Amino acid sequence: MARIPLALLPRRLAAAILLAGAIAAGEAVAQAPQPPAAGEDAARARELDALFAALKAAKDEGEGDVIVARIWQAWQKSGDPELDAKMEQAILVMGHAPALCLPILDELVEKRPRWAEAWNKRATALYLVGQHDRSLADIDRVLALEPRHFGALAGLGLIRMQRGEAREALAALRRALAVNPFLKERLHLIPELEKQLGKKPI
Repeated sequence: MARIPLALLPRRLAAAILLAGAIAAGEAVAQAPQPPAAGEDAARARELDALFAALKAAKDEGEGDVIVARIWQAWQKSGDPELDAKMEQAILVMGHAPALCLPILDELVEKRPRWAEAWNKRATALYLVGQHDRSLADIDRVLALEPRHFGALAGLGLIRMQRGEAREALAALRRALAVNPFLKERLHLIPELEKQLGKKPI
């Protein structure tokens, strides 16, 4: 495979992050949003703990990719069908017109402020429209709610790269890799940054 120039990687990787988080669209349910029951939150937390443990133990890329997809699916469920459908709508719109999905994502973070993935998707949309300061603020919210969010950490690395902060970018990506050993950015972006900074490979 041809070596990808460092300057071209951020936009391509942003698209990859979007694809990794995408799921099929569904119809919204006409009902007032209700917060998930405490039991649902606890069950989702247990599911994620088990998935991250399995990711650490995965033996190859194929097995890791399946687990990573299941983690994204778990993250993208709020526990409310109407909000989940709005999330799916936002993901579809984001692929071709990220600015247009921002009102949907604004609504999601307002209605479900403890839903880490709502903040993460808004951070991604803000990155794509060039609002990097606001994207960083949303990434901070994601990581406060879900410190293992390798997608948010990768996004943090992309923004630090675009700002010329290679050392901080590498630190963020290495944090993401520590959580997800099958992180796609390990194949090109992390080695490029290590070479640029004269760091030893992980």
